[in-house]
Amino acid sequence: MTKIGAHDHDALAKLYACMAAPLHVAARRLLGSHECAQEIVCDVFIYVWQHADDYDANRGSVKTWLYGITRNRAIDRWRRNRRHPLLNARLLLEHAPELSGPDQILGRFQDSSSIHVALSALSPLRQKLLALSFFDGLSHEEISVSSGIPLGTVKSHLRRALREMRTSLPAPAL
Repeated sequence: MTKIGAHDHDALAKLYACMAAPLHVAARRLLGSHECAQEIVCDVFIYVWQHADDYDANRGSVKTWLYGITRNRAIDRWRRNRRHPLLNARLLLEHAPELSGPDQILGRFQDSSSIHVALSALSPLRQKLLALSFFDGLSHEEISVSSGIPLGTVKSHLRRALREMRTSLPAPAL
């Protein structure tokens, strides 16, 4: 890492040769996409090149540091994709080949309108809690802290909201 910090291209190339494949596997497990995993690995090595001095051997091995960066970048990407599902339409088609025709794709978008109806039937508090959890990607604990509602109450409201939605949504077509 000291050599990479001194901008030694060979040191970065050696690290890349050793770690790119395992980091790609880790990112792909989290994201489910080869292309996204490739982008994450590129981002990780750009970060390493720019921030090699941030590595602290007292906190763990280089391998552990790289896996941590990869994991954090992959989770950030996953949350971004979850918040903006239309930006991820290519991945939807890639991972759901049964949606090959326009009628099937239109049906998927019409399903999302039934989700909108089910959401609007919930109380404003439950709508807010679901939005914080699913659209903003906050954990239950983060929702509790930001809203001032006790953690157990947040979990109960979310569980009940999901149950209400499940009963009001039509069964998926097989």
